[in-house]
Parts: sequence; structure tokens; C-alpha cells
Amino acid sequence: MIDQSLRCRISDAVTQALRPLPTVFAGWEGGSAAFGAVDAYSDIDLDYLVADHASLDDLYACAERALEAVSPITASHTPLKGRYYKLKDGGDFLLVDLIFFRAGDPDCHLDIERHGERVPLFDKGTWLRPRPLDERALAVQRNRRYRELQTWFPMSQVFVRKAILRGQHVEAVNAFWACTLKPLADLLRMRYCPARWDFGVRYLDRDLPPLVYDQVRDLALVSDLGDLEVKLARATAWGATLLRELESA
Repeated sequence: MIDQSLRCRISDAVTQALRPLPTVFAGWEGGSAAFGAVDAYSDIDLDYLVADHASLDDLYACAERALEAVSPITASHTPLKGRYYKLKDGGDFLLVDLIFFRAGDPDCHLDIERHGERVPLFDKGTWLRPRPLDERALAVQRNRRYRELQTWFPMSQVFVRKAILRGQHVEAVNAFWACTLKPLADLLRMRYCPARWDFGVRYLDRDLPPLVYDQVRDLALVSDLGDLEVKLARATAWGATLLRELESA
């Protein structure tokens, strides 16, 4: 069951704290909400556009005070972009994913093709107008990855094979994910969802045709080294086919 009341209180509290600040230009909810896919396990993704000179530490401190007024923060994590917060009243699954984008950032997650239809919280101007996807830059990045995989995908399968032959179960599964399944997901996205070619397995169930997703799912669920050896052969052949198809596309 979705705790919509808590989600709204979190969003309202953070927005009311940040909106009056002159360095904060706009706010929106992204993530699952931008794709109309919020469920009982969804994070709440709060995104704000701020001035290039704004102090992010000050902004996070302001947002954290607002969150504490809703529910005590029991844990936080700072990845490369943004911060995650776990709240006492949020249960096991509701994390707050808070990101500040500078107005001059090249990618503020405002293009619909990659990040969905954002849910506006406020806009002090026309900051939230959809930004066109830079198809050319995306194509350059996608093609660079494709050219890399033309050589590396066939070569790297040896790491999985060696681990299987050595009877190294953990190493074999890890190599299968790193060298086989993740590159295969890139190739499948290039084939079926090129705008999000670099999203890995995130949203994969939405971006691939159901029968194709089912094939990936079956490859991912490995029972033992014998099963892995069979699935490695299938995945390697599939990857080779995709490389040929994409070359002629």
C-alpha cells in the first residue's frame, strides 16, 4: 500500500523550505512518479534546479532540517550525485532521493525521452520547460560504447569460462554479470530503447518487449555452474547477433 500521505508531507516540507531561497529556481518529482509507476516500494525522487553559485552543503542542510520535522533521519548516503535519506517513519522501502542540479549543468534530467514527465512542485520562471534531448551527443556516446563492445564483448567472455572451469562459483557469477549480462543489456537497449542505452538494467522491464525481457530474466537466474555454462553460450550468441544487427542498422 502506498503511503501517499507521507510522500506528500515529505515533498511539501522540503519544497516549502527550499522554495523561498533566491538560489532555488524550480522543483519537481522525478523517478517513478515521472513514469506514472509509483508503487509501495518506490523511493520519492525530489529534484531542484539551483543557481550555479549556490552552496549545495547549505541547501542539503536546509532540506535535512525540513525532513527531520516530518520524521527523524535514521541514515543517509551520498553517491556521486545527490543524497539518499532513510526516515524513521518511511518503513523499509521509502527512501528520499534528493538531488540539486545547477542551472548550468548539461544534464538536469529535464528531457522526457530519458527521464519521463516530471511532476512539477514549483517553477519561478520557465525553468521546467522540457529540454530537447541532445540526440547527436547521445549517439556519439552510444556509438563509442558499441565500438568498444564489438571487440571487448567477445574477448571478455573468457573470464566467465575460466571461472567456470576452475569451479569458482562466486567469481563465475560475478564475471557473468559484469562481462556478459550488463553489456548484453547495453546492446539490447541500443536495439530497443536507444535514448536510454546507458541505463543498464534499470527500467529494463519497461524498455524491452516482454518476450525479450523474459529471455534476459531467464539468463540472469542461474542455479549452478552447469546452468551458467549453458546460459553463457546462449548469452554470448545473442550478443554476437545484436552486434551484427546494430552494425547494419
